[in-house]
Amino acid sequence: MKSILKYSVLTMAAMLLVTGCTYKTSAGISNVDISQTDMGKIDSLKSGESCQSRFLIFPTGFDATAKTAAKNAGISKIEYQEVSSTSYILGSSSCIKVYGN
Repeated sequence: MKSILKYSVLTMAAMLLVTGCTYKTSAGISNVDISQTDMGKIDSLKSGESCQSRFLIFPTGFDATAKTAAKNAGISKIEYQEVSSTSYILGSSSCIKVYGN
């Protein structure tokens, strides 16, 4: 009986550590003018992504900048961008995805 309780507590703790929430936003402050972007052709554009993660308050990887995302995909002109964030109990991650030519 004690082992079942022990494994139940460990399972619940593991579930809490991996659960989180995700949301996508448009960048509030952006230097990209999307008024000329044809959203019907967004699937034909190149796309690149750059992410940064954090454990507690310490960054643990990469940078989430439009410049890095564009560089990863070989994009010279950004047409559109999406920003997404995922929050966990002990950490978080932020990503930016850019589309362009």
